[in-house]
Amino acid sequence: MNSFTSTSTATPQLAKIASRILAGSFLFEDLEPALLTQLSECATVTRLEDGDLLFEKGDPANGLYAVEAGKVRISSLSGSGKEIVLNVLAPGAVFGEIALLDNEPRTASARAVGPTRLLFISRDAFFDIFDREPELRRHITALLCRRLRWVSALLEDANFLDLTGRLVKRLLWLAERHGGPDPDGIRISLPLSQQELGYMLGVTREAVNKKLREFEKLDLVTRRDGRLVIRDSEGLKKLLADATKT
Repeated sequence: MNSFTSTSTATPQLAKIASRILAGSFLFEDLEPALLTQLSECATVTRLEDGDLLFEKGDPANGLYAVEAGKVRISSLSGSGKEIVLNVLAPGAVFGEIALLDNEPRTASARAVGPTRLLFISRDAFFDIFDREPELRRHITALLCRRLRWVSALLEDANFLDLTGRLVKRLLWLAERHGGPDPDGIRISLPLSQQELGYMLGVTREAVNKKLREFEKLDLVTRRDGRLVIRDSEGLKKLLADATKT
């Protein structure tokens, strides 16, 4: 843990917050309430300011994190120094599970986007529960299979889809994960800049801006109050289908 963070001890109130967040995460959804309670009671708080580095690729694993407030950018640097953003995590997201489970170095870097408050469960506390609870072990095994499928899909997208297809797929994914009803369609609640979308896709902000303008002219998307709104999800799906065929 770096010098920018501060961690408080677990409290009953914090355990309630942790239980709510963990229960809604992809990592622990549908987990038995008793197991959620055990994990939540181990949680402490870590606070970061905008731009603070939580951990760097190659750092040793110290535990599992969940975003309570703010955002966390997960990224990796190429040998030439180019940053590729793998994900931007919103409140409710749980991360750091790969290095947590195999005790190998972190596979990517994590940095705060804006003031950020995280929940933290140490590796020792997690494995104290993991080693004695077979239900948790089965749950984590299923999760790892889902994560492997997701990585395989990303590799396929990078090799088989052009920018139009990759951006459409990312927008539809964001709408599914962070979308809510809007008079014009589906509003993506996660505030993402064009630069952040470019990082996710491995392209420039200008390239993303150009594509979004094309989508706006086709009345597929719009931007309002710093949020993207999907106006025509079926139209986007048709674009994706056409991109997949080429």
